[in-house]
Amino acid sequence: MELYPHQIKVSQQIQDKITNLELAVLQAPERSGKTLATIDAIENIPGINNALWITKKAAISGIKSDLQLYDAQKNYTVINYESIHKIDKAFDLIILDEFHYAISAYPKTPAKAKIIRERWFNTPKILISATPAPESASQWFHPLWLCAAHPFSKYKSFYKWAKAGYVTIKQRHIFGRIINDYSNAKSQVLDEVKEYLIQLDRKELGFKYEPEIVQHYVPLSEETQSNLNKFKISRVIDDYFADTPLKLINGLYQLECGAVKVGDEYIDMGNREYINYIKQHWGDTKDLAIMTRWVGQRQIFKQAFKNALILSSHSHAEGIELSHIEHLVIASMDYSTARFQQRNARQASAKRQTPIKVHILMARGWVSEAVFNAVAQKHQDFKARMFLKDMSY
Repeated sequence: MELYPHQIKVSQQIQDKITNLELAVLQAPERSGKTLATIDAIENIPGINNALWITKKAAISGIKSDLQLYDAQKNYTVINYESIHKIDKAFDLIILDEFHYAISAYPKTPAKAKIIRERWFNTPKILISATPAPESASQWFHPLWLCAAHPFSKYKSFYKWAKAGYVTIKQRHIFGRIINDYSNAKSQVLDEVKEYLIQLDRKELGFKYEPEIVQHYVPLSEETQSNLNKFKISRVIDDYFADTPLKLINGLYQLECGAVKVGDEYIDMGNREYINYIKQHWGDTKDLAIMTRWVGQRQIFKQAFKNALILSSHSHAEGIELSHIEHLVIASMDYSTARFQQRNARQASAKRQTPIKVHILMARGWVSEAVFNAVAQKHQDFKARMFLKDMSY
């Protein structure tokens, strides 16, 4: 098949790095054709006949479709990260697709990273992600630690690597405990990534518009605010008891959005401020897509909207094409910075003819605003302590 010029360039760069370094790290935006470029590279590297492609479950069908479209001649095993424990045989190449999703956590070693290192440590690898280290350069350690070709692999653990001078370790007081903060990685980390890194940006691909975040404050009714304040004190809604900080945060956020999960059921709390705000500003048309974090909120939205596309801000943050959608509204946010960045790019396309605006809804002073401040503004995964600290708990 015929590739675009940028795909040919990426393919050649991958071939060069795998041949000479046995490691290539591809950072490219969504819908940039990176899967086909990677396939082309593999098909043209001598000595590679059997490749293991590890990815997210939702991406498997798309990769298999691209392999068929390309008419790939080599042998590919495509699995999701949750299934790698079932595979224990030799391969000529490992592709770690969306590696930020499963093996970038720190300081403790992710279980999936341990398996990959134990079984395929010396096997050449291609690492692929649009958002490889969205919060901290410390997130580079484990993906590179499991690659024999990279210098980070010589360290027995993240802790030893951090103490070797790659991280400025600070202490923080959280809920009465003192913990070490390893997020302040030094610039030398990126210096040791550059040799293996292949980067593409949207301008190179001819994308005319970049996503613009638009913040919206939704006024809550006196009744909703009263219910939130009561729950904040009592920690109880119906049969929902918030006996941990995370349960308190999740309960407040769900209550703010109109539905609370109690056991296996979703209790409709009756408040419709978010729905009314969306209909007032964007109506209910096929040009509108709405993403929600909470299943209960999504169920209510599906009843309230007949034409708008209702999606999950978690599972649909990646792998879905929305370039035809004019208005994307995030009615409740996921807590992940990586998914935030990838979700914002759902409408991006070289064919896009209108500006991209991602509308994020929140209520002033409540959990939704704290999530936005952490994830969108500070580029940190949201943690319960962030809201509790902001609210002077």
